[in-house]
Amino acid sequence: MRRGTGPGRSVRTLAATLATALAAAMLAGVWPAASGALRAAEPPRRIVLDQVKIVVNERILTVREVEAMRQLYMAQLRQQHQGAELQQRLKNIGEQVLEDLVETLLLESQAQKLGIEVGSKEVDERVDAIVRRDPQALQAYSEEDLKNYIVKDTLRKRVIQREVATRIYVDDASIRTACTAEARSNRELDVGHILVRGKDAAARARLEALRQKLVAGADFEQLAAAESEDPSAARNRGRLGYISSGQFVKAFEDAAFALPVGALSEPVESPFGLHLVRVFGERAKAKLDCGKLDDLNRDRLYNQVYKQLEEQRLKAYLGQLRKSAVIKVFDR
Repeated sequence: MRRGTGPGRSVRTLAATLATALAAAMLAGVWPAASGALRAAEPPRRIVLDQVKIVVNERILTVREVEAMRQLYMAQLRQQHQGAELQQRLKNIGEQVLEDLVETLLLESQAQKLGIEVGSKEVDERVDAIVRRDPQALQAYSEEDLKNYIVKDTLRKRVIQREVATRIYVDDASIRTACTAEARSNRELDVGHILVRGKDAAARARLEALRQKLVAGADFEQLAAAESEDPSAARNRGRLGYISSGQFVKAFEDAAFALPVGALSEPVESPFGLHLVRVFGERAKAKLDCGKLDDLNRDRLYNQVYKQLEEQRLKAYLGQLRKSAVIKVFDR
């Protein structure tokens, strides 16, 4: 496909198109003549032209094209999600589409500067592949809209590959760091706690007295059942069972996961009051030896780190493009 055609028409081309349309309208007698006179018997007919919605540098998208993209996004979301999650994603789809399209046009503009193009044969082959996979595709949206989407998607990916992906290096240290973080998140702790409501001096003095009893050898479960102000303590005797990261408030989890097995915490403050936390045991949801990674886990962690770096670098790259770009989004 030639540059300057399809969804990425230049502003200069748009101006020429409008000028041609206006000239044709005047010749056809549907636009005011030079004298400004209109025949009363023939009210003026209006020519409806698609309006510009987004301009990024020399690239534009019209209202119709943006709506076509929105429909494509909605179709994709309906294939990938359902129920409440689908409704939540659809709720903000308008803003998300505009943001994505601005980024796409930034990358299209950069593709033009870098001389990156997408051939019509390649686009046709991708359309054919989509139709073979989903024969109903061309009933959901037009072939032109599908081709426009493919061109944008291909240009975007090629700029990212050239300007971002090829400059990412994942070293062994990064893989080890990712492995250590995952190994920690894999931990599950057998935890118990004693709760005292309130955070004033009296509450702290009471909790400290309970802590001294435990340090002196008092049975944790008996003390929790008798003294804890957690409503479930009478039933579970302070034992919460095995917990994973993300189940409880941050202050409580930070204290618990910092303790070795058998240890008792200092007083821990949370929105519920003051806690004493004890770790009775631990286990791993999945065994991961960071000192001796097998090929499968190494490749998985490599891809995980690579993806994180790509997202970070792409965000920074788009930020740089935005600083030097002319971006306008029109409300219609």
